[in-house]
Amino acid sequence: MILDCHSHIASFKYFPVEFFRGWSDTIKRTLPYSLSDSQSRKLDLLFDGLMDDSECERLSMEMDEAGITKSILLVIDFGITYKKYQDDIEEIHKCHVEIMSKTDKFIGFSGVDPRRGKEGIDLFEKAVTKWGFKGLKLYPPCGYSPSDSLLDPYYEICSSMGLPVLVHIGPTSAALPFRFSQPIELDSAAHRFPKVNFIMGHAGVTQYQEAALLAQYRPNIYLDISGFQGELNHGQFSKIMKWNISKGLSKRVLFGTDWPIHRFFGRQKKWVEAVKDLERQHILSKQDLENIMFNNLHQILFSEAQHGAK
Repeated sequence: MILDCHSHIASFKYFPVEFFRGWSDTIKRTLPYSLSDSQSRKLDLLFDGLMDDSECERLSMEMDEAGITKSILLVIDFGITYKKYQDDIEEIHKCHVEIMSKTDKFIGFSGVDPRRGKEGIDLFEKAVTKWGFKGLKLYPPCGYSPSDSLLDPYYEICSSMGLPVLVHIGPTSAALPFRFSQPIELDSAAHRFPKVNFIMGHAGVTQYQEAALLAQYRPNIYLDISGFQGELNHGQFSKIMKWNISKGLSKRVLFGTDWPIHRFFGRQKKWVEAVKDLERQHILSKQDLENIMFNNLHQILFSEAQHGAK
């Protein structure tokens, strides 16, 4: 069995077009040649094509093909940064609830920008007590630190209910700043709320050693490997995983895909097979692989604390 700790609904209803233009601009500037205007527009359209699965039908199909049993659907609150999404965050949550009600394949993590004040806290509390969301998703590149005291009421709810928090760490779209997405930004929160399990989304990717250091010495920090598809293409994935295993982190690493961001890499099955190949390379033991693909996330989601909080 496989659990995916990191996915999203592929629709511009939930992701600003500007966000994807930032990704597209980064690709354009790293190409070894200049694009014509028509080629540039075609690349933009390719990125737009990633967002064609508003009902999660394609995602569900690829999960079946890859042997992924369940995926966590993460809500990102872009409303403070992109004003046109300001009033839609509750409706966005309800749309996720509707999709989750149709199948048992998806688990929802609520996403709220802490700068929304009491309204945001109330929305999160409603999401986890009435709508069945099982955790909190934070996106610091929108302009806040994951250790900001504004988040304390959210972490207190998570602590009392045994709910995990998944925090984006590392680079993102060029349309957003990276200041608050450094691994160390999470340290204060993890220290102050030891009963909350914090998942570093993408485990830092380009800062994997710093992320691994925090996970090694903070027992409530985990590393999610979604976003490492690019490192696989660059021949760095095995090296990074060797590093994590050498630090004794096989029980702290979680499988993730970050659907639909990495659809250019290939179908879900390709990424699953790439991770499984680490066992064939003797980088992971069979037990390591089972922990990463299923056991670690299952323990976080279905801990005794959560059962007791229901």
